[in-house]
Amino acid sequence: MKSRSQREFTEPRDELYYRNHFFQIFRNIMKRLSASTELSRSIDIITGDVAKAMGMKGSALMLLDRKEKLLEVVSSYGLSEQYLSKGPVHADKSIRESMDGIPVCVDDVSDDPRIQYPEEAVKEGIGSILSAPIQFRERTIGLLRIYTGIPTEFSRDDIEFVQGLADLAGLVIEYNRLLLGYRHSLEAFKKHVKST
Repeated sequence: MKSRSQREFTEPRDELYYRNHFFQIFRNIMKRLSASTELSRSIDIITGDVAKAMGMKGSALMLLDRKEKLLEVVSSYGLSEQYLSKGPVHADKSIRESMDGIPVCVDDVSDDPRIQYPEEAVKEGIGSILSAPIQFRERTIGLLRIYTGIPTEFSRDDIEFVQGLADLAGLVIEYNRLLLGYRHSLEAFKKHVKST
């Protein structure tokens, strides 16, 4: 049997392990992010590792389409394709308070009016949802959500951990957008120099 230090991200909801190794888990996620050069891979690291570290059923990272006011899942872990394709997720109908920059805990998805697709959530085997806003410069650009298999009351530590990773996701996403813009500007400048 592996020792606790060797079992990284393996025990479902082992709260003692998760809480006692909070900084180690966060640091390991940071190390993996710093080694990643692709935005999609970085987002997948955050989405997968938050669920694994906390022993949750699944997770999803959604970005806001401001024009359509829809949340688009760009990364998920532990959720079926059927659940992910249940229909459009409206920013103003699906746990709306998260879009205002507030982390929201839904203890029981089966009887909470803030859930846009409660029947589909129950069918998927989801009991609870923790929805944390992804923000950059005080503007919500998306959400990081974790899902449990049974109705759960999330602790303050759970909320802080997920919100910390949501904040980190905001930095990663915006950094990559700025880097992409810089590369396009650099290419345009090189073309301009060559043509003169």
